[in-house]
Amino acid sequence: MMEQKILDYISKYVVLTDEDKASIMQDLPYKTLSKGTHLLKEGQVSKECYFNVQGLIRQYELVDGAERTTDFYTEGEAVVAFHSASNKVPSTFNWVCEEETTVVIGRLDKTPELYARNPKLEQMSGLFISREFGKYQELSASFITLTPEQRYVQLLQKRPQLVHRVPQYTLASYLGIQPETLSRIRRRLSQKA
Repeated sequence: MMEQKILDYISKYVVLTDEDKASIMQDLPYKTLSKGTHLLKEGQVSKECYFNVQGLIRQYELVDGAERTTDFYTEGEAVVAFHSASNKVPSTFNWVCEEETTVVIGRLDKTPELYARNPKLEQMSGLFISREFGKYQELSASFITLTPEQRYVQLLQKRPQLVHRVPQYTLASYLGIQPETLSRIRRRLSQKA
């Protein structure tokens, strides 16, 4: 079942033959991790990348001893610490599974060999990287140009599942506001509706 989900995600980006599918599944190990498992901790150099098949991964940084949520990775998203991996420097953030999560695990030092055996994975990776870059441009711009209420409304429009899967204090951290502010925003929006 997980193998089919993985192939379905890949097939959204590239056309796969039966031969491609068999080859890819031999090269893409996947693992189901318990809630609370860290995939990467601040200070570690990233040596692996992940593809979230099922579950929720939260990215956070410690600021003055408090966790500040900076991103979420849900089903169908690549999880890559680009800066740490490409520059071989310690990560400034952490990745933790917020639910039981199944991920495909890619060893970054094996990427050239993997792409040589499976050129369609390289093609798909390029599309993922473009999508991730666009996502971060949009997120960065929203923190500069939108009010907290507008950021919350945007979250409801683009990632509504997070509201049901993530505690309010974590959502507030992600939006860059206090939980009380998020409560007021929710109350205001429900009164408008």
